[in-house]
Amino acid sequence: MSEPYIIKMPQLSDTMTEGVVVSWEKKIGDKVSRGDIVATVETDKAIMDVEVFRDGWLSGPLAAIDSSVPVGEAIGYLVEAPELVQRHGEVGEAPPASARELPRKVELEHGPDARAGEPAGCVHVIKMPQLSDTMTEGVVVSWEKKIGDKVSRGDIVAQVETDKAIMDVEVFREGWLSGPMVAADSVVQVGQPMAYLVESAEQVVRDTAAASAAPARKAEPAASAPVPVSAAAPLASVPPAPRPHNKTATPLARQLAASLHVNLNNLKGSGPSGEITADDVRRAQPIERPTEVAPAVPAHAMPEIQVPGHGRPMTAMEKAVSHSMTASLTMPTFRVSMNAKPDALLKAAKRKGVSVTVAIAKACAEAIRHHPSINWAYQPVDKLVERTQVDIGMAVSADGGGLVVPVLRHCEARSLEELHEAWKGLVERARKRRLAPEEYANPTFMVSNMGMLGVSYFDAIPTPGTAAILAIAAAGADGMPLTLTADHRVVNGAEVALFLNTLKNKIEQPEEWMGSLGPAIPEGNWDYDVVVIGGGPGGEDCARDLAGHGLKVAMINDAPFPGGECLWRGCIPSKAWRAAADRLRDRGGDALLGVVGTDKAKLDWEKLEQHRRSVLEERGSLALKTDKGVKIDVIQGFASFETDHRLFVDTSGNSDDPHHRARHGDGSAGRRITFGCAVIATGAPPFVPPIPGAREGVEAGGVLTSDTVWSLPKVPKRLGIVGGGAIGMEMAQIFQDFGSEVLLLERHERVLAEVEPEIARTLIAVLENDPRLTIVTNAATKAVKGKAGAMTLVYETAAGEQRYKCDYVLMATGKRPLLEPLKLDNAGVAVENGVIKADSRCRTSVPHIYAVGDVIGGYMLAHTAGQQGRVAAATILGEDMQYDETKDSGVIFTRPEAGFVGLSMDQAKARGIDAAEVKVPLNIDAKAMITGETHGLIKIVADKATNKIIGVHLLADHTDTLIGEAVMMVSGGMTLEQVGNAIHPHPTQTELFGELARRLLSRLRRSKAKKTA
Repeated sequence: MSEPYIIKMPQLSDTMTEGVVVSWEKKIGDKVSRGDIVATVETDKAIMDVEVFRDGWLSGPLAAIDSSVPVGEAIGYLVEAPELVQRHGEVGEAPPASARELPRKVELEHGPDARAGEPAGCVHVIKMPQLSDTMTEGVVVSWEKKIGDKVSRGDIVAQVETDKAIMDVEVFREGWLSGPMVAADSVVQVGQPMAYLVESAEQVVRDTAAASAAPARKAEPAASAPVPVSAAAPLASVPPAPRPHNKTATPLARQLAASLHVNLNNLKGSGPSGEITADDVRRAQPIERPTEVAPAVPAHAMPEIQVPGHGRPMTAMEKAVSHSMTASLTMPTFRVSMNAKPDALLKAAKRKGVSVTVAIAKACAEAIRHHPSINWAYQPVDKLVERTQVDIGMAVSADGGGLVVPVLRHCEARSLEELHEAWKGLVERARKRRLAPEEYANPTFMVSNMGMLGVSYFDAIPTPGTAAILAIAAAGADGMPLTLTADHRVVNGAEVALFLNTLKNKIEQPEEWMGSLGPAIPEGNWDYDVVVIGGGPGGEDCARDLAGHGLKVAMINDAPFPGGECLWRGCIPSKAWRAAADRLRDRGGDALLGVVGTDKAKLDWEKLEQHRRSVLEERGSLALKTDKGVKIDVIQGFASFETDHRLFVDTSGNSDDPHHRARHGDGSAGRRITFGCAVIATGAPPFVPPIPGAREGVEAGGVLTSDTVWSLPKVPKRLGIVGGGAIGMEMAQIFQDFGSEVLLLERHERVLAEVEPEIARTLIAVLENDPRLTIVTNAATKAVKGKAGAMTLVYETAAGEQRYKCDYVLMATGKRPLLEPLKLDNAGVAVENGVIKADSRCRTSVPHIYAVGDVIGGYMLAHTAGQQGRVAAATILGEDMQYDETKDSGVIFTRPEAGFVGLSMDQAKARGIDAAEVKVPLNIDAKAMITGETHGLIKIVADKATNKIIGVHLLADHTDTLIGEAVMMVSGGMTLEQVGNAIHPHPTQTELFGELARRLLSRLRRSKAKKTA
């Protein structure tokens, strides 16, 4: 540090021109180290410490306490040795006659030529402030004070205009306003004098000054050892660059970065704790010789053709737009368009009490969350700025003409209500063109909405610093055109298409990210507030919840009694058979407990079937009475959509229906019903794959499905089953226990794909010990032949073609929704991969039409449909409720029973969750040993980061009872600590949960301790 290091008045805001020295924290002659605070200074808005990032000794002359010093001018110095300290100018003394009298030959910030125009007695130069990073000049709009006026601290003396804003010019010195003064409407370069303050009224100069650019300023040497002073960058009148994100930078580094157009966010600091220094900035200069400063070439500097005529000078705004648009021509852009229906968003914004503009901005931010590259930007040369903060600029018409683009900051993190409040103030200031620089500078994404002006289509032009701009036109028959113009250096066509698809969904389904919007029933004179199509678990639970809230509800069911597949053809009848099979199976374990003479139990098929049917009829009758009791209008018939608010209900098969008032196009009798909302809950019938002879066998009765197996006249001696899912596995073991010889074929490597892999493997090993049950995996069924009582199942394995002769073949090959009779196209309901497309709130592509249960795919389970029915009802009622598949559960009623709640390890890994699991075999459990039910295991899966239990998997004889506690663990987000500390009764199998939780928690703690050791 051969020459003194200058401690300057820092610039604490874009508009700050001077500061006041509040105190000196070091005395002249004190040793100063990097990071020391030497003084505090004050602006009109804040008091701030002045830190230095060099070692040395504090030297005079020091600016006196309470003195005002222009930004960038010296308030003190550092020298490299104690003997070089200058003692004059101690604190409290008057500064030297010239505040620019330095202990070395250094030119002033604004240059000697600028000083030459100052009047005698000048105490302050009023300069053109820099209101944005890209501003190079401004227009003097008006003078609020006249030459000769007395000026006090904080007075506004003038107004200046840039391309985007009008701003007051405040001064923080006292004096008299003096010329030479720049005239109103003059263009003045940033940092150049506009007028002066003098000490007394007698020193006032009444002249005006030319508004042309001032002579080039001389560079002030920046003291940095590795680079010669002569090579330092010019720092005059350039506001420092913004502080880098998650980094620190020295003041000189920020000043140099602004002068050299270097992005501090891209630099790696070499200073203490990674601090960015001036040398780091110099090394990052995008020129061949880092010790030279390349002249900045304006982005708009392109060859232009002369046009005849007399042109007027552009206003500052017109000029800025011209330059910006010309610079945009250097961007390789392309356009992608898509239509979105805006009605739902318009209604949602109205219900939320926010502007549609803000709702669109938030929708864009939500879409950017899924496609972040849309928010990035190209940076010369060959760099990409990857931004996470979403700052959206949206054009507003200014008073007097022109557009101003205020920027709505942090759209990704702030709520709609917060954004709405911020936007109101922005719009008000934008119309008057009174935005502060931080309110219009540097958007990361742009939206241009000309739809409000009736424009049917247009595309917009992105500007450097953004990767894309969204153009929104007026909505037509096909919806609202969305056109994204994007920079191909940053994003490709596929990314833009995916973004627009996501944005379309956000606009058409705003409840997904806005949350509850209140009751969802559209206004209208409807026959029913809500019509539920289907009387199974999903439809019935939904209808009951809605009716319980006082809505007028109709439930259309295709049978005389509600209950659906679960009651009549699934859960309930199969469990009656399972209960009988369990009684037979349990007799085999009686001898273990010393109970003798009970091992010759036999099945009376007729009595079992009589009991099963009586249970179903009683349950169905009770369900119908309950539905009517809560005032649900239960209609027997088959519904189809005529429009998105009208159904035709075919009641031809219901002779008791009094409403045969209409006939459909096919001649069927029935009634038309209008509705505000509809819920589709029609379930899914068994799927019969295109295996030769299968469909013919169903018609002839030799091939059974889960719908027709209940018509068996007796227990078959031999049964073939195709399909190793829950239905196939349950039926295989039930009939094995009934005495049938059973062959089960599964075309994949493993059965029970929905069950945790180890649970499935263990279950197969147990079932293979059943004497009359054979399970064959990797088996391709080739054909089904014969008639009822004499069927042949042809299949192929690695050993070749095989044949199995049996009485019947049961097709347990899953279920698929039958959607054609619903005529969904008439209502505009979207179908995807054979199921109705619905979101987590069970909304379809039509906002007032919902779908639940098997028709939307996923887990085709009765309790899943019931939960989704309750979710649909809650959403219609305006409550915030969602279906979460990661917390769903299921039980396969074999012996032992397989069960699951939540996620397996594989599923957790697929979702990016770092999980751990613990398991225990049942053969160590005292209760299982007593009853001889030792086959199986229990697993717990937990998130390592939170210790929350995210999955429980069971194989046990009493899984249907044990799983209740597991459901509460996962759905309640319980931790290993909570379950481990819970007091479970002994001896029960539930105490295994506490043991497992404590064991896994101990292991995770040991693992963490080892990592930190």
